[in-house]
This record gives sequence, structure tokens and C-alpha cells, in this order.
Amino acid sequence: MLNFLNQKGYYQGVIFLLLMMVVSCANDVIAKYIGQRLDPIEVIFFRFFFGFVTLLPFAISRGFSSFRTRHMTTNIMRGVLGVVSFYLYNSALVHLQIVEVVTVLWTIPLFVLILSVIFLGEAVSATRWIATAIGFVGLAFITMYDSGVSFSFKLIYLIPAAAAFLFAVQDVMIKKLVDDDSKVTMLLYFSLVTTVLSLIPAIFVWKNPTLFELSMLFIYGAFANLMQYFIFRAFAATDLSALAPYRYLEFLFSAVAGFIFFAELPGLNVIMGAIILVPCTLYLGYSENKKSKKEIELQEAA
Repeated sequence: MLNFLNQKGYYQGVIFLLLMMVVSCANDVIAKYIGQRLDPIEVIFFRFFFGFVTLLPFAISRGFSSFRTRHMTTNIMRGVLGVVSFYLYNSALVHLQIVEVVTVLWTIPLFVLILSVIFLGEAVSATRWIATAIGFVGLAFITMYDSGVSFSFKLIYLIPAAAAFLFAVQDVMIKKLVDDDSKVTMLLYFSLVTTVLSLIPAIFVWKNPTLFELSMLFIYGAFANLMQYFIFRAFAATDLSALAPYRYLEFLFSAVAGFIFFAELPGLNVIMGAIILVPCTLYLGYSENKKSKKEIELQEAA
């Protein structure tokens, strides 16, 4: 089995992607459960702290190169945004259904496209702009609360939407970092900066976690790194566009987890929003992958 997983291929990529989604879903359940008693800022402090602790041995084993970066300011800014975005994300998990938060985060590619045009000067076709606009219509459907009789705007949905925007900003930053910094370096500095920054506000709302909560928080932090490992392995195994359709199984995973652990059932607003968002983000992912392949071919030809 290990020999099979260590090979590159379509099925290996799908397996690692599914493992990432299972771990991500487990982390959402932990964050929502622990967040019922502990403040979200304390929860994310432990996430970053235990993430840093479990990552540090791998960084040390790679030597000094893991700590070398040419973009210290960018890494620090990414850490600042990481604290704010995860605080918003965890706050949303406490007050909304897991599947609602996960679906809103599908808007990240929409924000990335806009930010890439503004900050990276990337050219965008008319069809990609249209797909982005339709995707935001899907987000609008999600923000309309289904009362069973009619729909009305619910302000709380802007919390995960703001988190999605900040995650998108970080994705654009990663595009600048990835050419010079290794993945371990980026993860290391992100974990370190976010640990330090989240500790300061966490002190003011601190509640001593129970032994059970502390063990769950350790798993939460370790799983954060495991998610990154699985997604890296998935993208290394096969083409990004081949995996894109499977990303939306996360809707099913989060809906099942929400129902089992918190008796949550997605509303019509979330289902309608997902139906609109899925094809839009699928197209954006496909076109971005096609564009990247074309750029690589041009570089190789030159």
C-alpha cells in the first residue's frame, strides 16, 4: 500500500485529497466543539502553537535552509492576516453550521482572481470575469437566511466571507513566496508568527483547558500540518484540474459531520449557493490550470 501511495498518479492524488478533506472536516468539528467553551482566539493560539511544535522537528532535520527566507516582511504580514482570518473562521464555525462555513470558503478563488489582477497584474479573460460575477451571486444566495417562509439577509454570513477574502490575500502572498521559500519554510514562519501574535489577545480571554480539551487542541494543531502535507502530496501526484471536481465532496463530508456531531442540516440557501458556486469555481480552477500549463510550455520553448 505504501509503495502504491508513493507513486505518482491520478488515484494517488485523489486518495491524498480525500484524506485532506477528512482531516479538515475533523478539525472543523474540533474547533466548533472546543469553541463552545474556549474563546476562538485561544483555540487558534493552540492550533498555531501545536502546529509549530509538530513542524519544528522536520524543519530542524532539514538544516538551516528551513529557516532561511528572503521575504521576512511578507511572512510576518501573512502571519498577521492568518491570525485575523482564522479568528473569523473559527468564530463562524461556532455560530454557523460547518457546511455553511465550508461553502462560503468556496469563494476564495473568486477573491484570488480579483486580487491577482490588482497586485500581480495578471490578465483575465471575459469568461473568467463572468464566472467570478456568477460566483458572487452564489455567495449572495448563501447570505440569505431561509426562515422556512421567505429569505432575508443575515449579516453573520459576512464573517466567513471576510475570512475567505483574507485567505485569498494570503494565497496571493504565497504566489510571491513560493519561488524563493520552501513549503517547510513558509509553514514554519507562518506557525511561529501566528503563535506569537495570537497569544497576546488570548491572554485576556484565557480559560485553562481541561486535559481532554488540551489533547483535542494538540490533534487540532497537528492535523493543520497534516492537511498541508496531504494537499502537497495530492498536487504532486497528479494534475490540479483532475482533482478539482473532488474538492466539492467536502460539502458532503461537512454536512455529514455537522449532522452527526451537532444535528445540523443545511438550509435551502446553502444548497442553492453551492449549486451556483461549484461550476463557477470549477471553471476558474480549470482555466487557471490551463493558463499555468501554457506559461510552462512557453518557458520551456524559450
